[in-house]
Amino acid sequence: MEFKNSLVVAGVLSSITLTGWASAEEAEATAAPAPSVVAAAPSEATATDGHATGLMVQARVQAQSNLLSLGGTGFIVGYQGSSYSLGLGLGLTRLSANSNGDSASGTLFQIAPTAIIDVWHSADGRARANLVGSVGYARASISATTKSTTCNASATGADVCTTTSGDDSVSASLIPITVGFGGDYFIGRNFALGAEFGLQAMILAGASTTSSGASSSVDAGGDFESAYGALRATFVLGD
Repeated sequence: MEFKNSLVVAGVLSSITLTGWASAEEAEATAAPAPSVVAAAPSEATATDGHATGLMVQARVQAQSNLLSLGGTGFIVGYQGSSYSLGLGLGLTRLSANSNGDSASGTLFQIAPTAIIDVWHSADGRARANLVGSVGYARASISATTKSTTCNASATGADVCTTTSGDDSVSASLIPITVGFGGDYFIGRNFALGAEFGLQAMILAGASTTSSGASSSVDAGGDFESAYGALRATFVLGD
């Protein structure tokens, strides 16, 4: 009887031991994939999280190969996405001169929707190469004021002088087109420095002249092309 009881106790202990081993193996099998999931998360964040996305303001310092295309867009305001940016470029250039009572001034205003599309980025997402394109509208005007003095002898022999002034102006509507290639490096998530170069064209859409208060349209057409280079600084207000 004691021998039978010993066998029963041994069987129960064996069952408990086997059940414990099986539970431990199942727990290990269930918990094993967790480290690989946790380990993969940092690499994915590194590849896609090189810069912030949100409201973008880009300041540009641009130089062209000729005077006709001076005054490229100085600022672009828009949205910075993960691999692209869309914005509205704004530019204003004004020149003036005065000499001996004569004056002349010229103004060029531009507004151009602009797209910047990334074609390459580094593994950490900070360095990026991109294509740049824009088509917009520009208004150019040149005005001049000239003074002339005419002197005639009077009956008393003294000269009587009369000064007159004339105002003349020319204005033109232009279509600016830009195609370029550039790159940026995000020093931080919200700030990048970059450079850009390409070609810029100005297509004359219409012109008019004003002389002594009388205006007339000019039937003219033409275009101007130039190479350009630009340095740019981009601020992104976002996460």
